[in-house]
Amino acid sequence: MSKAKQNTFLTGYFAALAVGAIGLGYLAWSAASGATEAAEKYETTKSQLDKLQKAKVFPKPENVEAKKKQVAGFTEQVAALNDNLRKYQPALETMDASAFQAKLQKLRDGLQNEAKNANVKLPDNFDLGMGTYLSAFPETEAVPRLNAWLEGLNFVVSTLISKGVKEINFLQRQELPFEKKGASADAEKTKAAAAAAAAKKTPAAAKGNAKNAPKAEPAVLAESEVLERYPIQVTFTGSNRAINDSLTALSNTTPGTFFFDYRVLRVENEQKVGADTSTRIETREETDPESNKPFRHDSIFIFGRENVTVYLNLDLIRFTEPKAPEAPKAPAAKK
Repeated sequence: MSKAKQNTFLTGYFAALAVGAIGLGYLAWSAASGATEAAEKYETTKSQLDKLQKAKVFPKPENVEAKKKQVAGFTEQVAALNDNLRKYQPALETMDASAFQAKLQKLRDGLQNEAKNANVKLPDNFDLGMGTYLSAFPETEAVPRLNAWLEGLNFVVSTLISKGVKEINFLQRQELPFEKKGASADAEKTKAAAAAAAAKKTPAAAKGNAKNAPKAEPAVLAESEVLERYPIQVTFTGSNRAINDSLTALSNTTPGTFFFDYRVLRVENEQKVGADTSTRIETREETDPESNKPFRHDSIFIFGRENVTVYLNLDLIRFTEPKAPEAPKAPAAKK
């Protein structure tokens, strides 16, 4: 009699292994088969979806009406978005150059008084970044946009003062092309040249060669047709709380104020080295400067009470008025 027959345990053990191997093999085959089937189904569905999206609308009343409803829905959503965005920008007011200069002087003097009362230090020769127009008049055509920019600069400085920063170290703006004489005429020439260049690129289909016609480019508007950027560079120093409150206020403006876009933000701590952990701590009674309540001082601050300097480049954003859609051109009559 063989040893395997003599040992029933080994016989049962090997039988169980065989059954388990067969079961695992079936599960692996079943899983692989299911994954393959799912992948094929996904590719088929994706191919059908792509085909449907690229296909032309079949000219029957139901499809035409469905497309009209979709277009109308998108149009309403875009109009609502435009209405909401226009709430976050100053209006372009019409004023002459002398009135703008007087307003600049008034806002500068008012901010200097605010800063003095709040014990906030301003940069030397503080002029809201528009010192050029304190001694010279701007171009009349540039005044409305300069005025909107001035309002934004005034808002930034006033916000920093009200949030308790200790110092506004630096404030500057970048001069834009529209401020120069004849900028409007130059802009119109540039647009005309771009339109002429686009007209020269006639698709091959228009020449009767539909097979060689290039694929239509996606309809993407240039940023300048959607919004205008008015750059502002500002550096300010204060406590952690004042810095946090200032950045929060500038990034969470409310309707009726302004819309800012943070482009560069760098924070520098004035305390370069942490507290010495071997310093001996003496327990003493102190008063919390915020709550004015007494507390037992038995530790030291590692960080949190030092000043922080923020270097911030941000853009004041103005959203342009949306252009009315052009009426579709009637198809040319066949000869």
